[in-house]
Amino acid sequence: MLTIETEGRYRNKITLTKGDSAALKIKVRDARNKVLSLSDSDTAVLTIKHDINDAAAVLQLQMDSDGQFVFHPDDTAGLECGKYCYDVQVTLSNGNVYTVIPPAQFFLEKGVT
Repeated sequence: MLTIETEGRYRNKITLTKGDSAALKIKVRDARNKVLSLSDSDTAVLTIKHDINDAAAVLQLQMDSDGQFVFHPDDTAGLECGKYCYDVQVTLSNGNVYTVIPPAQFFLEKGVT
């Protein structure tokens, strides 16, 4: 199961059960809070690391054509349960780069089954 904290101190905190399928859909907004439609030549990447200072990511997902990041069971099956950090970065076709979700907590939880 995927849950996202939307308010408070831990805003944007994601919790995902290890090995689960999930889809995370985001809306990118401009400085005026208008929804920005991304073109096929724009990219968005969700990066997960053990620690914000680590050079290597443990997982990176590209946003699909439906505007979502899709987690497949194999994406997290080999990861240890615990606390990670993530962010989402958009690169527009003109080369401008924006971190649309700043570094936040990502928890990978154990499942019973």
